[in-house]
Amino acid sequence: MILTFVIISIFCLITLFIVLSYFRFRNNQYNNYFPWLRGRIPIFIKTPWIKRIHEFYQSWFIQRYPANQRWIYIGLALSYCYLVLSGFIFALISVRLFGLVLLFHVVLGGLFSVCLCLAVLLRARFYRWNVEDLAPANLKTKAGKRKVWQIVLFWIFVASGLVLIVTALFQMLPQFSLRAQLIIFEVHRYAALEILLAGIAFLYFSLVDDGQ
Repeated sequence: MILTFVIISIFCLITLFIVLSYFRFRNNQYNNYFPWLRGRIPIFIKTPWIKRIHEFYQSWFIQRYPANQRWIYIGLALSYCYLVLSGFIFALISVRLFGLVLLFHVVLGGLFSVCLCLAVLLRARFYRWNVEDLAPANLKTKAGKRKVWQIVLFWIFVASGLVLIVTALFQMLPQFSLRAQLIIFEVHRYAALEILLAGIAFLYFSLVDDGQ
């Protein structure tokens, strides 16, 4: 079952990379996707990500969120990154979480739960469905399509997060049999994969200008 999950995870991540890179490619003046991709990969690897993240924080994050709300999104992002890394690294090496890694996984899982709930309360109105969003004229524009993708991916992210929270709590309860616990663990694992894919795609459609 672990091997199956690893194979599915790698396949989904590669597929998502190809889909998102193609979104960016189709708005550039290139005739062939693969030569374009070969040229972009070295640029991606050589990008000074620490500097880019700092620039993003200064130019986008601070201007977008009030000071009294920033800790919510920072806590959500940091806990999300740790949970993803710790969960998937141990899944790839076919080892269950243990020790301090497991302890921080549980603690930051609690932080993720609180921050996700607060983020939904604060941001849900920005990602609610409006009649204008689905209007044919709006869907023909790049901005309209990106907004629809953001709304869909935001709620997939939220739904997956809620599944993660509920299944994590269920795994702590002694009322479930071993078979039920294994099923709950599998649901938790695939919900983690879903929230990883949704998070990456949401960031792409929120931050990346695919017209460049």
